[in-house]
Amino acid sequence: MEEIILFKGLITQNKFWDAHTVGKNLFCKFPDNQDIFDDYFGFCCTVASYPIETETRSFFLKEAEVALSIFSERAKMSIDILKFIEKKRQVLINTSYAINQKIEEELDKTRSEIIEANNSYLRELVSLKGEFLVCNNQALFDKLISQMATIEEHFDKESFTDTQKVQYDSLTREFSNLVSKSMAAITNTSEIEYNKKAAKSFKAAFDLFKNDSDRYTRNERNLYELVAKHLFAYDAKRLFNETLVYYNHVYTYIFNKLSDEGKFRFTQFSFDVPKV
Repeated sequence: MEEIILFKGLITQNKFWDAHTVGKNLFCKFPDNQDIFDDYFGFCCTVASYPIETETRSFFLKEAEVALSIFSERAKMSIDILKFIEKKRQVLINTSYAINQKIEEELDKTRSEIIEANNSYLRELVSLKGEFLVCNNQALFDKLISQMATIEEHFDKESFTDTQKVQYDSLTREFSNLVSKSMAAITNTSEIEYNKKAAKSFKAAFDLFKNDSDRYTRNERNLYELVAKHLFAYDAKRLFNETLVYYNHVYTYIFNKLSDEGKFRFTQFSFDVPKV
């Protein structure tokens, strides 16, 4: 038969998809023919046994199952046919078992890769924790927060092992404390720098005024420029007690050198000058 020759020729040429089309067409025309069924069924099971992607193997296995079901319904039944069908059913079972084993191996490999990836990200978090311990400036803090968010996005939490879950929860608690401490340290560092800058500025106001007091007591504009730049530009709420003591010293010194009108304008300047 020409179709059988074509079918077997395509198999020999390793054109499996074309062979499947021709073989299935042939079997559907003669679903009760034992030889045609045997050739088509054997072909499907052989391809399903090849070390190729499991999706293709599963497809050909399903085709073999369908063919066996159809042949079992259409064949003229006898003891020999019954034994033949049982033998083919066992082939299906063996082939299916082999495919399922392969699928499990692939799943195990995928699980192992995911677990190892999670371990890698956990190690990155541990490393990041060390950097948080010495973080005392905003730029570094923002960088670490960004890195932590990126790592968090990569976790496959559904695949956490019990050990990974415990470690992750522990790190989460630690990072919560570290972030709070880092923010406090950054704020403190910022406030210290602010007070240092303020103290230097107050000293500049004192030195400038002391060295040329007439320049400021006799000219309201010069006085305003002095205090706007050096004395009243800082927010008293952010100043430490030590800084406030020095500020009051400078303020009192200048204030006492001014006329009554100058004292009034000096006081007004303290309200009008914007704070940094």
